[in-house]
Amino acid sequence: MPHLETLAEKLEFLFDRVRPAAGELGPHEEAGRRYTTKEITNKINERAERDGTGVTISAAYVGEMRRGVTTDPRTSHVKALAQAFGVDPAFFVDSRITRRVQEQIDLLTELRQMKVQQVALRRVLRQQGLSDDSTRLIEQVVDRCRKLEGLDEDDQD
Repeated sequence: MPHLETLAEKLEFLFDRVRPAAGELGPHEEAGRRYTTKEITNKINERAERDGTGVTISAAYVGEMRRGVTTDPRTSHVKALAQAFGVDPAFFVDSRITRRVQEQIDLLTELRQMKVQQVALRRVLRQQGLSDDSTRLIEQVVDRCRKLEGLDEDDQD
């Protein structure tokens, strides 16, 4: 897990890992895609209009933060960015919180990419001290047994 230090690194991490919710996607948009700078900007500006927060931001300014050109934004902008991504605002200023949020987002990313049961099985096997190779072997045996018994992946609960 990379150590995130700068505002730019933290923002890039969020853009790389946090995905739009299903309700934010249009009917023909690809699920699991990344947010664009413009979409995050729109979320912040729409919230400012809807809730009267008064915190607005431009896509150019967010782009400058992402590139490291702007390194000391206003607290209100940091809070608005955190809210747009659904993270604790302390993510941007407290290294302990940054690490915790990073771990949580990475776990959620892993859960999206794999079935929850596989993640749980891997965690249990690792807690038992098994290597990654042994863990993969056990997963392959489970998959083979499911095929031998004629169980479809959709039947798993």
